[in-house]
Amino acid sequence: MRLGEVRFALVHHDACADTGFHYRITASGKTEACASESERVGRAHCIEIALEGDFSGRPPDDPQLKGLRALLLTLKQRYPRIAIGGHRQVRGEKTTCPGRRFPLRELLDWSRSGLLAERDAALEADVERQYRPPN
Repeated sequence: MRLGEVRFALVHHDACADTGFHYRITASGKTEACASESERVGRAHCIEIALEGDFSGRPPDDPQLKGLRALLLTLKQRYPRIAIGGHRQVRGEKTTCPGRRFPLRELLDWSRSGLLAERDAALEADVERQYRPPN
């Protein structure tokens, strides 16, 4: 994929055998790269992200959600127009992935407001570091 072609970040649980993944978030919140972002491992124009576990019976732990949000912030900085969604939102898919107990609504709400504020703050901090006069 070329830089401008990435349109979506799709969240899965790692029990999902539907596709390969670009990233995997461990239960402790660590991000593991599984494939290059330029490699198509699933759907066209998508970065595929798997969280360790199956969230049908329980939600992910806070460290895992924090790791996911950090990765999504990085992706939003790299691909400003990227949209975030869960596998179950893909039209024509009959799945509950990333699980019935995954807080998808909260993640989507954060992606529409908190993510943008965090992206802007990170960009402002980068500019400040680059242009701060030396001591």
